[in-house]
Amino acid sequence: MLQVSHLAKSIEDRTALFIEQFEVNAGEIVAIIGPVSSGKTLLIRLLAGVVPPSGGSVLFGGQDVHQTPAARARIGVLFEEDLLYERLSAQANLELYCGMHRLPNSRASELLAQVGLGDQMKKRASKLSPAAQRRLAFARALLWRPPLLLLDQPTLRADLDTQVIFARMITQAAAEGAAVLLTDEDLAWAGKICTRVLELEHGRIVSRQSPEGERSPATPERHVPFKIPARKDDRIALYDPGDLLYATSRDGKTFLRTASEEVTSNLTLQELEERLTGRGFFRAHRAYLVNLQHIKSVVQFTRSSYTLQLDDKQETMIPLSKQSEKELQELLGY
Repeated sequence: MLQVSHLAKSIEDRTALFIEQFEVNAGEIVAIIGPVSSGKTLLIRLLAGVVPPSGGSVLFGGQDVHQTPAARARIGVLFEEDLLYERLSAQANLELYCGMHRLPNSRASELLAQVGLGDQMKKRASKLSPAAQRRLAFARALLWRPPLLLLDQPTLRADLDTQVIFARMITQAAAEGAAVLLTDEDLAWAGKICTRVLELEHGRIVSRQSPEGERSPATPERHVPFKIPARKDDRIALYDPGDLLYATSRDGKTFLRTASEEVTSNLTLQELEERLTGRGFFRAHRAYLVNLQHIKSVVQFTRSSYTLQLDDKQETMIPLSKQSEKELQELLGY
């Protein structure tokens, strides 16, 4: 459905991006994974037809996206920025696009309910929380059921509930035949729903892989065990997630911390996060997964510097990134 061939973009005599070839077929969810400045956003803008390439082609349904307005009109896009009409209500934002696509206004109400904004549809976009604004922008991309979805870092500014909603709706869109390409910095979230992974570095695809198990988007999640294994002396100990204060990664190893001890686990921090989804754990920082039930307070040192204080005897302090603090604020409502 989407075919990319020898796609290149030069900026100031420098090749910022060069993609030799990839394609996304109907029903697929392909994740482009890469760090900051790897070229993810530039790639999405090229695929959407809003930035002209320096070379190569992007074909959608056999039509060149950059030369055929009809091809661009069949693509639903969520950009890095939400690009909302801030003075309009959530409902008016979507109804504007309903008019453009000749859809009944009831479609706007339907999508707002699906993304959990049914009770905020009359609120101005500027008054919505960052996570709610992201939901509104996401709903706009899906409004007219486009056959191709391009989603640039959909989890930006998205709290945990929003991420769950997005995962469900993306999976449903693919099950109904849409081709989906999304970008993210890692596979902590995207790895749960994607069918293929392309790793991007410095504007080049450096690896191609399928998630473990090669599960279909419509396949239910496998059973997740309630015990977390760790190595303790000469045996494998099994820990109840509720007893864990936090998990952290350092020197290439994953450590589990309880109120009385620290042990190592063979699981990666990402694998732990997947197992502990829905059990009250929160990614406070790239290297820390914290049990929300053991957080005593959120300490702010500067305008952009935060720390979590736990309720153990040592009152352990855990780093909290600025973005994670916003997500925690949304999650706990403080």
